[in-house]
Amino acid sequence: MVQIIHKKFNSIQVQLKQSTCEAVMILRSRFLDARRKRRNFSKQATEILNEYFYSHLSNPYPSEEAKEELARKCGITVSQVSNWFGNKRIRYKKNIGKAQEEANLYAAKKAGKCNYTRREFS
Repeated sequence: MVQIIHKKFNSIQVQLKQSTCEAVMILRSRFLDARRKRRNFSKQATEILNEYFYSHLSNPYPSEEAKEELARKCGITVSQVSNWFGNKRIRYKKNIGKAQEEANLYAAKKAGKCNYTRREFS
């Protein structure tokens, strides 16, 4: 009799562990999915950040105090402000490079020295 109860107890214990593990995995998946969703900042927040960026173009690296103020004005975290500026600097430099390449290509065409390769268009 004791052995039957012991087997039943072990069976229930295994089922409980399995269902708990499944529940944890489901919750973990939902939490990670919720965290990964991309959200755009409001138009007003983007305007505030862009205004600061372009008015400080010679040194687009806000101080910690400036980041805190921008975060407060935009309703986002200081970390988000830091990430936004990092991304903005990269995109800005990338676009400046493309604009310069394009200008060089047109200058070469105009001068009749069109020595471009396929890589210049990628």
